[in-house]
Amino acid sequence: MPKSQWSNRIAFIVSASAFSVGLGNIWRFPYITAESGGGAFLFVYLLLAILIGIPILLIEMGLGRMSQASPLTGFGKLVGRSKWNAIGWLGFASGLFIKMYYVMILAWIVTYLLQSLSGSFVNLSPTEFSSHFDQLSGDSFTMLATILGIIILAVLVVRRDLSKGLEPVARVLMTLLFLLILFLAIWSCTLEGTAEGLRFYLTPDFSKISMAVFLSALGQLFFSVGVGMAGAFVFGSYAATSENLVKCTIWIVLADTFIAVLAGFMIFPALFTYGLSPDSGPNLIFVTMGTFFGQIPAGQLFASLFFLLLFIAGFTSLISVMQALKESLSDRFGLSSGRSLLFVALLIMLGSIPMVLSFSDSPLQIAGKTIYEIFDFLTNSLMLPISGLLIVLFGAYVVGYEKLVAHISLGRRSTINRYWSPVIRYLIPACVFIILLKAILS
Repeated sequence: MPKSQWSNRIAFIVSASAFSVGLGNIWRFPYITAESGGGAFLFVYLLLAILIGIPILLIEMGLGRMSQASPLTGFGKLVGRSKWNAIGWLGFASGLFIKMYYVMILAWIVTYLLQSLSGSFVNLSPTEFSSHFDQLSGDSFTMLATILGIIILAVLVVRRDLSKGLEPVARVLMTLLFLLILFLAIWSCTLEGTAEGLRFYLTPDFSKISMAVFLSALGQLFFSVGVGMAGAFVFGSYAATSENLVKCTIWIVLADTFIAVLAGFMIFPALFTYGLSPDSGPNLIFVTMGTFFGQIPAGQLFASLFFLLLFIAGFTSLISVMQALKESLSDRFGLSSGRSLLFVALLIMLGSIPMVLSFSDSPLQIAGKTIYEIFDFLTNSLMLPISGLLIVLFGAYVVGYEKLVAHISLGRRSTINRYWSPVIRYLIPACVFIILLKAILS
C-alpha cells in the first residue's frame, strides 16, 4: 500500500501532467494533425478530449484512489479476487516496455542537444541530415553510455521522497517546458509562412471529417493521456479522499492538450515557411526540423532550445513512469523503495540494449522486423489498448459504475455529469475496442 500522498493539489496536477505530457505531444501530434486534415483533425481532437479523454483518465485514477494500492494488487483488492490483478500486470509491462525504447529516443535527443550547442548539427547540409541520423543512431556504444547517464539521473530524482523528488522536479521542469514551447511557438509565428501554416492548422474543413479522422484523433488522445501503463492508477492512489478528482483530472487533460496544441503553433508555421513536409517520429525531429534549423538565422540557438524542450518533455515522462513502476513493485513484493527503483532501472537499461542494436548495421530481425519495431507495435497497438479497455470495463461493470461514481464524488464539490454514464458504460469501451480492432486489422 503506497504510504505517500501528494503534498497539495498543485503538486498532484503538475506531476500527473508531467506523466501525460511527453514526446508524443511534440513529435506525433503535429504529424497526425497534418495527415488527418489539419484544422478538421484539431476540431475533432479537442471535442474528444472533453467527451472521452477526461472520463477515461478519471476512471483509472478513481480506481487507484479507491484501492489505495498499486495496480499490481489494487484491482484484486477492489473486488476481493486476485485474478483481476492481471490487468495491473499488463499495465506495468506496458509502461516498462515503452520506457525501454523511450530512453533510447532520449539518448538521441541528448546527443543532438550537445551537437546543437557546439554548432556542429546546424552546419550540416540538407542532404546530410538523414545520413547523420543513421550514423548517430547506429553508434551503439555511445547511445548505451548516454542511456546509462539518463537512467542514473532519473534514479537520483525518483529515489527521493515524493515531496522532495518527483514533485519539485516536475514543477520546475514543467514550468520550463511551458516557457520554452511558448517562446518557440511565438517566435515561429513571426515567420513568413505563419498565415498559411495557421490557416491549415486552425481552420477546420468539415468536409474532411471522416471515420478515419475520428479514429486517428481517438488513437492520439488515448495514448497521450497515458491510460493503461500503471502511472495514472498509482498517481490516483496518492490522492486524498477529500481531493476533487474530477477537477484535477480536467486540469491534467487540459494541460496535456494545451502542450500538444502549442506544439502545432511551433511546428506548422516553420514547416510552411520553408515548404517542408511534416514527417512522423524521428524524421520530423531529427531530419525535417534539423533541415529547418540549418536554414534560419540563429539556427544554433533555436535548435538548442528545441532539443532542450524535447529532453524535458521526455525526461519528465520517464521519471513519472519510473515512480509508478517502483511503487508497484514495492507494494506487490514488499521491497524497499530503493531496491524496487534499482530493479526498475536495471530492467529498463537491459531492455534498451536490443532497442539500440535495432539501429545497428546488422540488426536482429524477427519476421522482417527489428526488436524496436516489434516492441513499438506490441505496446502502442496492442498492450495499451487492451489494458485501457480492461480498465474501463473493470470500473464500469466489475466494480460497478454507481460504486465508482460514489467514490469519486467523495471529493470536495466533486460531481459527475449525467452524460458520463453512457460515455463510461458504452462509448469509451466501444471506442477503445475499435482502436484495438483497427490496429490488429492493419
